[in-house]
Amino acid sequence: MKEWKDAKFQPLLTSNIWSRNAKEVKEILEIKEWEDAKFQPLLKSNIWHSNVKEVKEILEMKEWEDAKFQPLLTSNIWHSNVKEVKEILEMKEWKDAKFQPLLTSNIWSRNAKEVKEILEIKEWEDAKFQPLLKSNIWHSNVKEVKEILEMKEWEDAKFQPLLTSNIWHSNAKEVKEILEMKEWEDAKFQPLLTSTIWNSNAKEVKEILEMKEWEDTKFQPLLTSNIWQSNDKEVKEILEMKEWEDTKFQPLLTSNIWHSNVKEVKRILNMKEWNDPTLIHLLVPSIFNISLKNVRPTIKLFNDYGISNLYITNRCLRRNVNLQRKLLQYLVSNNIELVVENKKGELQLNPIFNSSNSNLKNKYNIDIKNINKGEERYGRIIR
Repeated sequence: MKEWKDAKFQPLLTSNIWSRNAKEVKEILEIKEWEDAKFQPLLKSNIWHSNVKEVKEILEMKEWEDAKFQPLLTSNIWHSNVKEVKEILEMKEWKDAKFQPLLTSNIWSRNAKEVKEILEIKEWEDAKFQPLLKSNIWHSNVKEVKEILEMKEWEDAKFQPLLTSNIWHSNAKEVKEILEMKEWEDAKFQPLLTSTIWNSNAKEVKEILEMKEWEDTKFQPLLTSNIWQSNDKEVKEILEMKEWEDTKFQPLLTSNIWHSNVKEVKRILNMKEWNDPTLIHLLVPSIFNISLKNVRPTIKLFNDYGISNLYITNRCLRRNVNLQRKLLQYLVSNNIELVVENKKGELQLNPIFNSSNSNLKNKYNIDIKNINKGEERYGRIIR
């Protein structure tokens, strides 16, 4: 068939093609709608699950002229038959803007009856439920959707931040168990009531909330929604670290800690550098944003240039040590002070070291990755 010379038809060349005879294949390839770019995403091998008559009828539906329906034109459509497709497209609810975010190819995982029943649920008239009208609703069936929307807990304002489409990652039983936990009556746990809770299951949520460590005020700043990035085992191991008894480590007890895993937190707390009182000022939450492999070599590098530990900042520790070396060499070769006075007359590390690589280039005219000694001009020192 000459059509195979056309690249747009070549995705159809899979073994599925043998479920159709030559006449049917020819008729499908000759359908004039394929000249229209909007239909070309349908040219996938699962088209062979449908017959010529079905394919033609689907492509000829007048609804495809309406831009709001065009996101449905993906090969998932071949999981449905003509009758189903027609019934879904003709539903009057699509005239209502609030339902239009549901018009994505995920809809083909549901049949027309289920789609209709979900769209007709009376709770959608309530503005608080409308953020749930996102295409991942189609991962849930009608019964699940109804059970979740009908839960009495949504009348309580503290639970309403949970009403986002992330809820569809959970089933009705899990949602119910999470909402019914008695711990939510305690104000200290209520900051955890954000949609990221749906990244965890009911068992994990319960185990985290029941940890005895939350009775200790020093741990309570960790009670933010970032906690759901970790599982209950990780949270428990972090809270049980004996190092928290040492006051010098307690400034690290902020929600930044959840960006790191247990192993990383332990490595930070066990660094021998913290035995040096001149480095204690680095023990602030931003330490969790620093690659530990940079810390020791950068401190040594600065010391080699006569820069005291007292002037080292967390920000300058973020830069790759090899780039930091190039920057130091450049500043020294251009007689630029490494330690300067601030407006209060106090000594501090030159602010250049705290600049990002892009800011170095834009503000100071220093392209750190392409420094050629003595060949670049320095913009200005900030004092």
